[in-house]
Amino acid sequence: MLRNYLKIAFRTLWKNRLFTAINVLGLSVGLACVVVLILFAQKCLTWDQFHTNIDRIYYVQTAANGQAYNQTVYPILDQMLKDYPEIEAGTHIQTWSNPWISYGGKNLQERTIYVEPAFFKVFSFGLKYGDRTTALRDKHSIVLSEKVAENLFGKANPVGKTVTLSDTAQYTVTGVLDNIPANSSQQFEVVLSTATLLDIPNFKENADWYNTFASVFLLLKKDTDKARLEAKLPQLVKAHFTSEGQNRTVLLNGYRDFVHDNNPSFSGLIYGAITIAVFLLLIISINLVNLNMASALPRAKEVAMRQVVGATRRLVLGQFWIESGLLVATSMVLSILFAIYYLIPGFNQLRDGRMQLDISWASDYPTILTVLGIAVLVAAVAGTYPALYLLRLNTTDAVKGKISADPQQGRLRQNGLIVVQFALAVIFIIGTIGMRHQIQYMKQADLGYDKQNVLVFKTDLAYKDEQSAISQGQAILNDLRQDASVEAFTSSEVTPVRYWNNFNTYYPEGNQAQQVKFRHVSGAVNYFETYRIPLLEGRSFSDATPADSAMNAVVINEAAMKALGWTTAVGKKLRQQNNDDVYTVIGVTKDFHYQNLKEHIEPLLHWYGGRQSLSSFLSVRLTDEAKAPALIQKLEGQFKRIPARRELSYFYFSDEVAKAYRPIDDIWRMIGFVTMVAILTACAGIFGLISLVTKRRTKEIGVRKVLGASVLNITTLLTKDFLRLVLLAFLIGSPIAWWIGEKMLNYFAYRTETQWWFFAIGGLLALGIALLTVSFQTIRAALMNPVKSLRTE
Repeated sequence: MLRNYLKIAFRTLWKNRLFTAINVLGLSVGLACVVVLILFAQKCLTWDQFHTNIDRIYYVQTAANGQAYNQTVYPILDQMLKDYPEIEAGTHIQTWSNPWISYGGKNLQERTIYVEPAFFKVFSFGLKYGDRTTALRDKHSIVLSEKVAENLFGKANPVGKTVTLSDTAQYTVTGVLDNIPANSSQQFEVVLSTATLLDIPNFKENADWYNTFASVFLLLKKDTDKARLEAKLPQLVKAHFTSEGQNRTVLLNGYRDFVHDNNPSFSGLIYGAITIAVFLLLIISINLVNLNMASALPRAKEVAMRQVVGATRRLVLGQFWIESGLLVATSMVLSILFAIYYLIPGFNQLRDGRMQLDISWASDYPTILTVLGIAVLVAAVAGTYPALYLLRLNTTDAVKGKISADPQQGRLRQNGLIVVQFALAVIFIIGTIGMRHQIQYMKQADLGYDKQNVLVFKTDLAYKDEQSAISQGQAILNDLRQDASVEAFTSSEVTPVRYWNNFNTYYPEGNQAQQVKFRHVSGAVNYFETYRIPLLEGRSFSDATPADSAMNAVVINEAAMKALGWTTAVGKKLRQQNNDDVYTVIGVTKDFHYQNLKEHIEPLLHWYGGRQSLSSFLSVRLTDEAKAPALIQKLEGQFKRIPARRELSYFYFSDEVAKAYRPIDDIWRMIGFVTMVAILTACAGIFGLISLVTKRRTKEIGVRKVLGASVLNITTLLTKDFLRLVLLAFLIGSPIAWWIGEKMLNYFAYRTETQWWFFAIGGLLALGIALLTVSFQTIRAALMNPVKSLRTE
């Protein structure tokens, strides 16, 4: 029987080649998108879940002034391990510096973390080589990623070999990491002991009971009551924190929430991916049901004859299930190939180094099982619906062929499905237009600085002789001062799109109650002039004013002045908690967006960074961008004469600003691609249905032409019903699109407003696309020779 089922299925699918091709194409592309979206959601939902003891891992937070953040004071870890037996193990994860690693004439610098020996007890990162329990026992131990180990040692096991760090210290390789999963919050290439950090004077000076820059992670013992442990922490604050830090609260938060704390929009990405996948599944499922229903109606006589000769309901359902299963199975194979070889590489390219997708048949079985389950469900629904409909028909009428000749049968159900399908497409269209408008709004908004005609050179090149580099660097800066193509330049630690996540609490001298949390960074001479950041009052830093250093000069932004409750700031004094220095405000800048427009402008302070010299970035404003190649060539030649481990690199600042919006731009591109798939799938469904309608009404069209109907009359007759459905879909989809759009736009601190023309363009596009799809078949039918259409066999 199964062989007969397959034989009939192949014959039926081949007979309805148009419907088969449309179904396979729509299902393949649609399911491929669903595979990628579900894979992305699964990676996000299982973020950090590979850690065996994740339910017992906690990280320490500090709360002050109504805000909680994921850093705390450095000494707290040792004190907690000493005071609280409920803690089984703990570790810091510090990112203080990335030292150069040398071996056999090879030099490289990679992302480095500093941890305690218990790091591998708290977290479940595996080692390809080495012993997890002893890998970081010694101060001069180093653990490398597989990539770094291969770059230095090739394929050989490097455990026991010695490398040189920063040209001075000798470290022994004690382990090589397994590949770190892409959905891990901790991503690193080199692991060193925190014991080495305490040898750095600047680090040791800041590792006190006030500065909160440490990331601390704890593994609690089994059955420990986290709430009871947390209730003991206020006593720890009272006993050890400095007087300025007594207002802080220490909290413990489960490591499951770590990614959400660091990325508040993370859950939105998950729900967004799942929502889009569900919408897309609805569209492709409706399309499959519609086309199966359309192609099944002419088979009413066949099903009736089967019933007459004794076929049971189960046998008829089995035939339709086999046909639907073949379609879905073929589409499933093609969709997986399309996803693996096209969509996933494209997705990873859009992510640009962020969490990358890959399919592991061992670890990604939830995605595989989910997609297989969806495919089975789609096949079952698509096969069951038309079979049950045909089984409910009057057998006598069906045998006489009345049902297959009646175009009204089943139309209401099909029309409802078409409306739902196009309503979803309309939601995608309007959502894509709205997201694109928001991105353009952010890109064209006044950022508070001039991004054009600025070249930025990365001048932190790891110089081999720092003193010689300082001297030669001054000569380069002096030469720039004489260059007629240079309007202004600054050598700084930051640029307007690369600010440190460095915060402290400031208050006006004499008014400690007026405390404000500032982002603070090193300021540079000529920084505001180079980027044309306007000053509301006062002046910027200057080499010609030696007092800037003596008075601890600072420049604040407008948001900081308002947060302090000032209407004017120049000459006023600020103090910093845990610091006896007094800072003098010499200038106030207008607010500028040093983060993208997704975030609010926070209080910002620049302190005087010293006289102009080479720093991390050399930003040069040109009188004409056409002169950039000559300047690049000159500076490359000058910096090549300074011995360094890295070569000079550069970027146009306008490109860097655009790069800041790339993640949001990528979301728009993904939504745009899914929208295109949704539209094409909906159009494929209408194309198939109009083909069926025109085929059924061939004789009617012939009669109308003989009686004098024009091509326009016939085209209008066949088209108007479908366009009414699209118009109804627009009326249903528009309010839903508006609601979803408002939710999406509220994600941005600076947002555009929902415009009426979003819906006008969306409606016209949906109507136009449907009209083009329908018109092709209707005009073709209207142009047919009526002699052929009226001929009787």
